[in-house]
Amino acid sequence: MASTASPGPTTIKADAPQDIGIIRVHHVNFYVNDIGDWANYFIHRMNFREVAHGGPYSGKGDRVCRVVGHGRIRFILTQAAYRESVVAGFLRKHPQGVADIAFLVHDAATALEECARRGATVVAELESHHFERGRIRFGSIAAYGDVTHTLIDVRGEPPFGPGYHDISDAELKQPDPSGSTFAIVDHMVANVPAGEMDRWVEFYERVFGFKQTRHFDIRTKRSALMSKVLTAQHGYIQMPINEPSSENSQIQEYLNANHGPGVQHIALLTKSIISTIDDLRRRGMSFLSVPDEYFDMASARVGPIDETMEELRRTGILVDRENNEGYLLQLFTKPVFAEPTLFFEIIQRHGLARGFGEGNFRALFEAIEREQMNRGTL
Repeated sequence: MASTASPGPTTIKADAPQDIGIIRVHHVNFYVNDIGDWANYFIHRMNFREVAHGGPYSGKGDRVCRVVGHGRIRFILTQAAYRESVVAGFLRKHPQGVADIAFLVHDAATALEECARRGATVVAELESHHFERGRIRFGSIAAYGDVTHTLIDVRGEPPFGPGYHDISDAELKQPDPSGSTFAIVDHMVANVPAGEMDRWVEFYERVFGFKQTRHFDIRTKRSALMSKVLTAQHGYIQMPINEPSSENSQIQEYLNANHGPGVQHIALLTKSIISTIDDLRRRGMSFLSVPDEYFDMASARVGPIDETMEELRRTGILVDRENNEGYLLQLFTKPVFAEPTLFFEIIQRHGLARGFGEGNFRALFEAIEREQMNRGTL
């Protein structure tokens, strides 16, 4: 089976817009049908902890929310409080999934104003909330499909947000220290329809001042996709954007199941991927698998690494080296929801490795194709 993954050059346009002051991902908001089920999923399967909650009882209006986290990762799980809720409208149109990706910025007012000046559609005007121990400001803009980006700044040590009750230290159930460990959201991947990738690349370059750092054209005998990677000029944000280049591509399958563009996967950075994967498996997480032959060739391809090839073979973890800058280890879950939409990537980076496992694209692509064949969509 032939497969190509062609990385493009790393360039920044001379007239590229300035970065708007993005620091990192602040939180990701999932719209779900049952926040109890999904809170339990993240707490018991992924070793997260609940840090806050809110609903009509606390001023959240049309929604009920539970916030789970690990390290600096925060996921809001949001359920509609009634049928006319914005959340209910989203879930009538799409399956469960990501509705908002919030970026922590230096100055939310300036960032929101600058995004609007650069042509973004503001869907939530700036709000400022003061608390005894600090302040939060935020506003939101539209992105691909029905996904939005909230721009948020934080001063001091306020609660998670307005309308949320933080869970006190006395009530807080800490993650199992011997279990899975995560640090931050490493990157997020968007899927858009054929012919729209360049439009959204231009949007993120123009509105956020992101730069395109890589591009890929990935093909097998069965299907194909294209991808371009965007990176914040200063903050810790990376975001590949995929589009299908065949009708039976895994990206097209996602678009059909999601009823439009959306977030394909979220990568969680860990400092100990082997123990994390072992723990996640014990907790019931399912992962994509690659043929055993992958590991027969991996050692010669990547050279010396800290881990043993026997450990990687046992856990199924993929490995890739980036020139002389370092190497990364990664593994992908199967889709989280009932539909073939969102999944997670667990990733560990060594040295200065900042890529996406380009050397693993063939193995990953074929693993997803096998899942497609099992579903009868390829």
